[in-house]
Amino acid sequence: MSRGQRSYSAFSDLEYRRDRVAEEDQHKAIQEALAGFLYDEALDPKGEHYYDGRLEPASVDCNIDLDDPNFD
Repeated sequence: MSRGQRSYSAFSDLEYRRDRVAEEDQHKAIQEALAGFLYDEALDPKGEHYYDGRLEPASVDCNIDLDDPNFD
């Protein structure tokens, strides 16, 4: 094996490690963003997607026009 091949192999290994670290960093960033969203929007009672356990809708429109042609 010549010296040039050995340095290419080492360089290739460094590229692989660099790409793997970059991929792991991307996964960590996505995990942190998802955790932040869940904390801010789903767990916080003032968040838009907070669920308090009730199954009833917040508002109901009882004025339904049965003669409306768009009513199915």
